[in-house]
Order: sequence, then C-alpha cells, then structure tokens
Amino acid sequence: MNDAIPKDLSRLDAHQRLNAFDAALLDRTPDPELERLVVRATEVSGFPIALVSLVVDQIQFFRAQAGLPPELASSRATDRCISFCQYVVAGDQPLKIEDATKEPALPTELVDTYGIRAYVGFPLRVAGQTVGSFCVIDGKPGRLEPKQLEELQALAQAASARLETLARKWAPPANAAEEQSHRAWMAVAETQSLMSLSEQFASGKLSLEEFQRALSVLAALSGKLEPAAHE
Repeated sequence: MNDAIPKDLSRLDAHQRLNAFDAALLDRTPDPELERLVVRATEVSGFPIALVSLVVDQIQFFRAQAGLPPELASSRATDRCISFCQYVVAGDQPLKIEDATKEPALPTELVDTYGIRAYVGFPLRVAGQTVGSFCVIDGKPGRLEPKQLEELQALAQAASARLETLARKWAPPANAAEEQSHRAWMAVAETQSLMSLSEQFASGKLSLEEFQRALSVLAALSGKLEPAAHE
C-alpha cells in the first residue's frame, strides 16, 4: 500500500486510458451491484464514505457512492484537479492517506470544504486501463488494518469486473430521436463548465434531472465519447 503522492500525472491524459471509457461507464443511472459494493466498503472500513470514482478528462464522476454530503451526492462529480482519486490513477496503485492536513502535495479544496482527512483508494481497471478509484473516505484521521485493506481490495476487484460487464452491454443510440437527444445535451455540455452547471442547479435554473443529464454528457465529452441514452 503506497502512501506517497505521485508527482507525475501524465498517465491521467493518456489517450488509451481515456479511450477505455464508454457511455455505460459514465451513465448516471444507479447500478445496484456497484451500490452494494460501496455500502459494503463503508461496513468493512468503518469510514462513512465510499465511492466508485471514474477519473475522466476534466472531472471525477461518482458512478456509485455511499455517504457523500448532499451537494456532492446530487452533482455526483468534482473537478479532477482537486480530487484525491487522480493520484490513484496517476500512480496506478493503491494509495492511503491517514491525515490529509499533513500532506502538502494534496489539493486543499476537499480538505477545507468537506473536511476530508483519511482516504484509501484502489485502482479500478477496465479494458486493461486504470479508469478510476474504489475508495473510502473519513472526516477524521484514520488507519485501516491489513485485513480491512485486503477486503477492500477484493471489493475493488469486484467493482472493476462489474464495470467491465457494463461496458460490454452498452449499445449506441437505437433511433433518430435518441440521437437528436444526444446532440441537444452535448450542445449544452460543450458550452458549460462543471462549475457553471452547479451554479445553475443551485439557483434553480436547472432541475435535478436536467443537471444530472448535462453532467453525464459533460463526462462523456471529457472522455471524447457519446453519452448513454435516457428517456
């Protein structure tokens, strides 16, 4: 288990890695199996938050979550540059942080805004590429025992297998109406940043469904991909 913050982040933007994403991975629809795995991760670790976090081009997208604050549970994303999960992907190995306030190399936004202190993350792999992190998070400093880490690693492997299955099942738009819907929401996302979408949602200009749909498309665009189809 590594506790050093990687300095080389070039792996994040590798073309092959970004091409491993497809619309099924970035779908906002909750997946019962992934949801079960993150809930189990909170039970194993005793940490209140667990995520299947997909680190795309500009954002980290929470494909599954347990215990997030309401704001993040609604947005299901943060900018990639302030995430801890980016370092799991960059280093392509597990990462543990016992007290984030003692790690000057980490971004401070999540520490200051949400009080994150302890973090343990394991790589999520699809098509041979590291696409994100299966992680647990606590608001106080903490250390996990070897048995807990072993169980979390097994859960991370199960999450990777589930993501692989979802990717294989994805199909492109079935008809012209779905394609038109894709293009409309891509036009929205192409002109909006994550921050702008969040502000519009907070001010009531976007409904939760509209915000999440636009976010899903933004995630797809970040990975240079088409979004998943929805009603």
